[in-house]
Amino acid sequence: MYGPQPISSSIIHLLCRYPILVVPIAIGLIFGIPSLSQAPEDCLPSSLVTFTFDDGYFSTYEKAFPILEKYSYPATVFVISSAVGDSGYMTIEQILELADSGWEIGSHTVSHPDLTQLSDEQLKHELSVSKQYLENFGLTVRNFSSPHGRYDERVIEMISRYYDSHRTAWPDGLNNLPLNNPDDRYYLKSVSVEAKTTVDEVKQWITKAKEEEKWLILLFHRIDEIGDYNWSSEDFEEVVKFVYEESFEGVSMKEIW
Repeated sequence: MYGPQPISSSIIHLLCRYPILVVPIAIGLIFGIPSLSQAPEDCLPSSLVTFTFDDGYFSTYEKAFPILEKYSYPATVFVISSAVGDSGYMTIEQILELADSGWEIGSHTVSHPDLTQLSDEQLKHELSVSKQYLENFGLTVRNFSSPHGRYDERVIEMISRYYDSHRTAWPDGLNNLPLNNPDDRYYLKSVSVEAKTTVDEVKQWITKAKEEEKWLILLFHRIDEIGDYNWSSEDFEEVVKFVYEESFEGVSMKEIW
């Protein structure tokens, strides 16, 4: 079910920008690496958009998933492992359905604490057990987002032991393509879309990403619910449609590495 994936579209784009990498890729093709045989013919746009969702709310599955499917965009959802199957959250079956449809499943800890307030042992538990829980169902969990957007250097060091990247929550910002150095993977910027955020504001970030040839990571929580981190499905679809009309390549977090 979770075998080798097609080569990352973003990697193909980076090859177009840095042709010196073509040689090792060609070697991979000669030796028959299956994921390298499906590379697109044309270079992709330099700017990318990633849709991400924190916590694992049911509305991610019920509301956001069908809209993104309509435009053939994947997303990354960062799951609180202890909340899986609770009221208002996705079941493991729904999470696996998203994965089967090309979504990435990331970790958002076991219990959603402020990681900076934990002991080393507690921190290790939150990072490792959440990952292991999801991987017990056959998922590959490579990326992480910190609850409440709270982290420090001790937290980042521990995250790097278990995950390939860490997505922050604020301040808002764009990411370089490619990243300036490998450590930037653990300080990935996002734009948090909240109840007070307007469609026009999000469109401005999308336009900025395109003009500056950057990577935009959009962060959502609830869709058609209530609270400070809720957004309507109508506004969400307007943004997804705009991304589509601007000919953005939509990628999940895992496709960058």
